[in-house]
Amino acid sequence: MDYALIGYPLSDRYRDKLEATAGTAPQYLSLPELRRLSIPMLFKTITGLNANRLFIAMESPGSRPLLPVFYCLAGMSRARSIHVVHPDLRMETVSRFKTVKSLFAVLGASAGGRASLWRCRSELNSLLKQPRIELPPPSGPGRVLYLKSNLWMGVKAGGSVGHVAGVANALIQAGYPIEFAGAEAPLLVENASVNVVPPAENYGYPFEVNLYRYQEKFTRAATKLATASKPFAFIYQRMSVSNYSGVQISRKHKLPLVLEYNGSEVWAAENWGKKANFHETAVKAEDVCLKHAHLVVTVSDVLRDELIDRGVPKERVLSYPNCIDPKTYDPALFTAERIATVRKKFNIPKDGAVAGFVGTFGQWHGVDILAQAIRRLALEQSEWLQKNRVHFLIVGDGLLMPKVRETLSDPRCAPFFTLTGLVPQAETPLYMAATDILLSPHVNNADGSRFFGSPTKLFEYMALEKPIVASDLEQIGEVLRGGLQTSALPTSEPSGPRSELAVLCTPSDVADLCRGIEFLVEHPGWRKELGRAARKEALAKYTWDRNVSEVLDRLSRV
Repeated sequence: MDYALIGYPLSDRYRDKLEATAGTAPQYLSLPELRRLSIPMLFKTITGLNANRLFIAMESPGSRPLLPVFYCLAGMSRARSIHVVHPDLRMETVSRFKTVKSLFAVLGASAGGRASLWRCRSELNSLLKQPRIELPPPSGPGRVLYLKSNLWMGVKAGGSVGHVAGVANALIQAGYPIEFAGAEAPLLVENASVNVVPPAENYGYPFEVNLYRYQEKFTRAATKLATASKPFAFIYQRMSVSNYSGVQISRKHKLPLVLEYNGSEVWAAENWGKKANFHETAVKAEDVCLKHAHLVVTVSDVLRDELIDRGVPKERVLSYPNCIDPKTYDPALFTAERIATVRKKFNIPKDGAVAGFVGTFGQWHGVDILAQAIRRLALEQSEWLQKNRVHFLIVGDGLLMPKVRETLSDPRCAPFFTLTGLVPQAETPLYMAATDILLSPHVNNADGSRFFGSPTKLFEYMALEKPIVASDLEQIGEVLRGGLQTSALPTSEPSGPRSELAVLCTPSDVADLCRGIEFLVEHPGWRKELGRAARKEALAKYTWDRNVSEVLDRLSRV
């Protein structure tokens, strides 16, 4: 058996090339999955790898700081040989001596990270005691210092990619040139001045110490930008765990700070992953950002209410759902020939009824519920699937992929679904366009708290004029208000134009999701009407230029 260590899910293109180069399809072990394990379980898992070959797949150049960590893990394994696969597919054999040597790099980075942590704690304690500086709003269009301080590299798809590109491009189109700073260049952002702030050469342990090292490095780099460039109208920061660089630059250079809040990263780590080390310090960093921001922009009313409960004045909070770029999600772009190319790639019949899902397989996406629905239909209604030529196209990868594969492992499921793997963000609109139905089976938060998400893919589905089966859940149900309920579906096709936007089902109810899918497969007239109405709604309310216009208007008033 061959194994491969990866930092993030690989794109389908890189994975296919890696497997062709290696002559094998290794079992993949991702760093996020390994981080969820306890230390004893991690040690047992790695030392138990009796691999013939162990590959370290480095699709993104930005993942290089992970190499010493991967070397340490590989050195603990019983692999007969260790190989690094570089972004250009060049394969380098690594000696055991090199894996042992890397331990010292990790130890040095760990010590440096601890020192950064202590300094940041002191700064945070001081900032919590100080009042927000009051500043006049921008007097008109001007340059924007856009800070994307997440310590993420190699993320090629997902809502975060679309959100960053959507806001940045809309700001530029509104007359606000962007000076972008981030760990890597943003995808799909046009005409911005990009400043890459790479992380340290080596990562330390535990992972959270690297966040504080990066906080210090990122702040220094962004401060230089604020000092050296022409005057800025304001700072726009996409809030990230343990980073408060926007606050420091705002106070030093007397610039208004707009903070984008997509939910508490500390809560997400505790509920969707593993509780972060130095939890209290990470909470302080969030509190500092929320206290000192002049405007906090969030994506749902649930998050707006949470922010107000955390002490952010109501007038300083703006709630606006995620949005789309109408030029990117225009159905006219996707010709029959282009759609046929995608279907042919996965051996899907031209006249098949394709139900699609696109996502990063996060805990709240409900892809595991979708997998259960596919299994149920395959095992209980295979004749119906065959008669209607139904096929499920599942686009993406992430934490729940092993669970999805396990659910669909029965050979009777195989003819009815395709797992494409991760597809670059720029290509996902074509994959969506190649479907007849799109699915949004999101689920409630496991801890009982309110669902706070604003799924970007939902608005992309709408803009592409596709009929949708979606969970009737908080903002999803509000956006798709008045949709057809699975408990009262019509028995005939519509006789004229309709205003309903989707079919709504009960979250986490596999049978209900199946009912919604069956209805749309059997009613092409309803598919057409729901898609038409959904696109009209998306263009009227959910475009990034409208989103940014609201941000600029509110900033001018606070």
